[in-house]
Amino acid sequence: MKIGTVVRNNYQGIIRYGKVSATFRGDDKWTWCEVEWVDDEKYQHAIEARNNITNLDHSKNFYRVDELQQVNVDQTIQTLMKLRQ
Repeated sequence: MKIGTVVRNNYQGIIRYGKVSATFRGDDKWTWCEVEWVDDEKYQHAIEARNNITNLDHSKNFYRVDELQQVNVDQTIQTLMKLRQ
């Protein structure tokens, strides 16, 4: 995955969209990504609630590539527009 790639992540049914802002190869041989998420309030509220319940910090700064799916923005918009009809 490259910097600038548009990706999505599904967390407990919350679909998140963002752009990869950094990548690195971990000691585990996996590629890890930092992502700049957009309109991510629902996820942030869910993590805040989980943190409050467990008294642990569940926020993530890096995502293994298998946690992310590349998004073709134009194709996704065209598909979603079909639902408006």
